[in-house]
Amino acid sequence: MTTATARAFPKAFSIRFNKLSRWDPASFHGIAWHCSEDIMMPISRVLQIRKEKVDRSHFSFSELQPITIHFDGSIDRRDVDPAREYTMELYFARPGDIVVAKIDLKNGAVAIIPDDWTNVVVTSHFAVYEPDRTKLLPEYFHRIIQASFFKAHLWRNKVGAEGRKEVKLDFFESLEIPLPPLPIQKAIVSQWQDAQKEIKTTAERVSKLEDHISENILKEAGININPLMKRRHAFKMFWDEIERWGVEFNRWQWNLSDLLLSDKYPMVMLSDVAFINPQESSLSKGDDLVSFVPMEAVSDKTGDIISPQTRKYHEVKNGYTRFKKGDVIWAKITPCMQNGKCAVARDLKNGLGFGSTEFHVIRSKDQTKLLPEYIWLLLRLNHLRQAARRYFIGSAGQQRVPSEFLENLHIPLPSLKVQQLIVNRVRESYSEMSREREAAERKSLEIKAEIEELILGTKSIANS
Repeated sequence: MTTATARAFPKAFSIRFNKLSRWDPASFHGIAWHCSEDIMMPISRVLQIRKEKVDRSHFSFSELQPITIHFDGSIDRRDVDPAREYTMELYFARPGDIVVAKIDLKNGAVAIIPDDWTNVVVTSHFAVYEPDRTKLLPEYFHRIIQASFFKAHLWRNKVGAEGRKEVKLDFFESLEIPLPPLPIQKAIVSQWQDAQKEIKTTAERVSKLEDHISENILKEAGININPLMKRRHAFKMFWDEIERWGVEFNRWQWNLSDLLLSDKYPMVMLSDVAFINPQESSLSKGDDLVSFVPMEAVSDKTGDIISPQTRKYHEVKNGYTRFKKGDVIWAKITPCMQNGKCAVARDLKNGLGFGSTEFHVIRSKDQTKLLPEYIWLLLRLNHLRQAARRYFIGSAGQQRVPSEFLENLHIPLPSLKVQQLIVNRVRESYSEMSREREAAERKSLEIKAEIEELILGTKSIANS
């Protein structure tokens, strides 16, 4: 996979008019494969389209499993409200099949159906392919799709109306890719998988350490965590003990007044010491600059706002969540809430921020008594995030934590000095953990670059 022929045109090039497949100079800048011609093969030679229509008279919708494919090539089961059914034609995708989300192919939305998933179905917005396993390892193909140079090539070759541009399947299938012998494909995939296991293990260990650190520091300060225990399958309750209708909800042995416990400090309801989703009034003018924080700008790892955007006030004043400097924003929708997307709003343009409608805003009524960082620390606790799942409302896949969870949550209220000491200790410990996380992220980037070199042919598997 090492001798090579560059397949990209230079920035300045000439081409006969009758050789043009489309009028778009950018589309001719292809991929510089450094591979011998004998291992290059069009995708259509190794992927066979599968169009296996579901006979709805033989399957109830509840027996079928729709899916979602993400830009990173990961795949999730799509939760559908039991009362709702798809009216579109459905097609089976079998274990090991490669599925393309047509509109998002340009972003790399291509996934492999896991071996243990059954009755997976897709609509006509997807294309299903059966790979020729005598020539292609699906996991190797997945790595090609996720290579930055390949995704960039797909993006350059999208066509269609603005807002609905996509990569056409015939173009996708015509692309030539390097197909070394299966043992080499397996070696490349194994190298990737081994590195990912190591990175994942580090990330999970750091995450658990952070949880334990916060809980231990709180415990040392006199604040205890109440275990999330369930009652037995058969139990009795008094009528006035029922907070919400539902057996599963009432099986839990805890409530919002005893999630966190302390004999040392007064227990207060969060809504008594903080405003929940306050109505922010602003004197800003149309062209004033403000900070804009989409959900992806809140790190679920560090609990900070990263790379906020700057917008004009008139662009965001309607249809977004408002907050100001010192407020705590907390994701209310699944899975962002469980992942820990929560941050203190700092360094906002003109002290004002706007963001996703999927944020709850918590504002200390008096920062001389309750620090925003202390609220942040408590809401970031994995224990509390797990408890919040009990209060989910909404349809499956779009579940949210209602504001009542925060309003009725009881928290211990130490003195301002103790709050600051707790926050400082947690932040210091997080800094130590972040160094390990950064090392894992560097490793991830390094292995990604190395795998791309192996696929391009600029590096041999023997030398990696």
